[in-house]
Amino acid sequence: LGYGDLGFTGHPTTSTPNIDRLASGGKVLSTWYSGCPVCSGSRAALMTGRQFARTGVPGVFEAISLAGLPTNETTVADQAKKAGYTTAIMGKWHLGQRQMFLPAARGFDHYQAFLDDMGNARATPCGGSRPTADLFEDMTKYYREAGYLNDDINKSDDPAGDYLPLVYQTKGKTKVLEQPLDFTTLADKYNDFVQEFVTNQSVTKDPFFLYMAFSHVHTTASNQPDKQYAGCPFQNSTRRGRFGDALAEADWLVGNLVQSLERYGLDKNTLILFSSDNGPWMEQGKSAGSPGLMYGRSSGYWNVGKGSTWEGGIREPAFAYWPGVISPGTRSAEVVSSLDLLPTVSSILGVELPRDRVYDGRDMSDVLFDNTGKSKHDFFSSTVVIAKGQHLTSVVQQLCATAGTKHTSALALGWVDAQAARRSTMPAENDPSEAYPLTKNGVEPEDPQVQAVVADIRAALQKELDTFTFGNLVVPPNLPSEKYKGKYYYGICCDRSKNCDCDGAPSEY
Repeated sequence: LGYGDLGFTGHPTTSTPNIDRLASGGKVLSTWYSGCPVCSGSRAALMTGRQFARTGVPGVFEAISLAGLPTNETTVADQAKKAGYTTAIMGKWHLGQRQMFLPAARGFDHYQAFLDDMGNARATPCGGSRPTADLFEDMTKYYREAGYLNDDINKSDDPAGDYLPLVYQTKGKTKVLEQPLDFTTLADKYNDFVQEFVTNQSVTKDPFFLYMAFSHVHTTASNQPDKQYAGCPFQNSTRRGRFGDALAEADWLVGNLVQSLERYGLDKNTLILFSSDNGPWMEQGKSAGSPGLMYGRSSGYWNVGKGSTWEGGIREPAFAYWPGVISPGTRSAEVVSSLDLLPTVSSILGVELPRDRVYDGRDMSDVLFDNTGKSKHDFFSSTVVIAKGQHLTSVVQQLCATAGTKHTSALALGWVDAQAARRSTMPAENDPSEAYPLTKNGVEPEDPQVQAVVADIRAALQKELDTFTFGNLVVPPNLPSEKYKGKYYYGICCDRSKNCDCDGAPSEY
């Protein structure tokens, strides 16, 4: 989901009335940065409050990875549990699929969705029978070409990587509900899960933390039309094509959640934060989203979304909504980030942060709840950018490198060029499209004030490069449950005797 995809950020044909209503009723956060411009890295940053490379997480985990988010990392769900909260996640986890990495082992009481990237799945035709998923595409090839995969931790001969499973967890028990999952009915299953969770919390009166990690509108494999999906009520429902249909269905899920909160009188005691994991995968054409203004106009190429360190890859649409607490119709251009979620939630709940590690996120409560609140980031580093005040430097050097190997990724997924390593400084506040760099290819600014800012940014960047420590992934020992016919397999599988192609009754393991 890109900065320009929603109604409240200016898209002319998007249909997102529920999301737009929340944005207008709360505070728009116009300078929200993701912790990484690709999938697993951004989720690791959001869950831990730490740059993904500090944790050892690569840009992307595959469906059959031997490793996951290291078990010594504390997640925001862990912090919520310390405060007595019931926790749940709906959607895309993508931080490891082995038992020790699943949401139930990472602080979540309940989980429903899938665990890795958008692999091959099914889609029941509206009014017809279910087809087989007989057209396969290796979605990981794009990430591999751009250097976001670590092949040392992937098991390539596991058939579980061929089909995307729908997984349910509660009270530590795991069920594979579908494999391959059905995209046509996926939103209904999401909705049922969320509605049941909120209803139960309204009865128990327990406080709750709900993480809705939408799989909409991520690009699917090529066996789905235009590499997007939506349920029958939303197919051909918008002027924006299949991407717009998928986004409208996600908006419906948001609307249903808010209706339930209001029905049970929970809305005035619930903080809603909304953002995206990374910018649009522009190489995928119409199945991708829109970066809007964040187009990296001085980049010299067009692929400045997902995988990119330009604004289009990491600057995301965002808002905070809390009736009676956050003033409606307000905005803040202060620098905040998905990295700030864990420190902020911990502060609100009165839970101390672990003191044995470096945190890159900051408590953004002042920005959320004070109309004149300031960011606590003097300099902000997200393994891709460092920002100070009105200026932002976009660099590719160590930053967003694959953890462990320390090699530099490309500026955009699917686009590789040696010139990507050049440094440039942008006036991001008054030039969000990055059309007029203050420094580029050795040309220095003439304004003494700008020179001083550039010097400060370069000093902060150098300090970051000099002191940054990459984390290391540790592959846990094999589990007895992972052994089948004398070999060990690590993907989620409904039934190995069927090569993980079940599409039948739920299985439990």
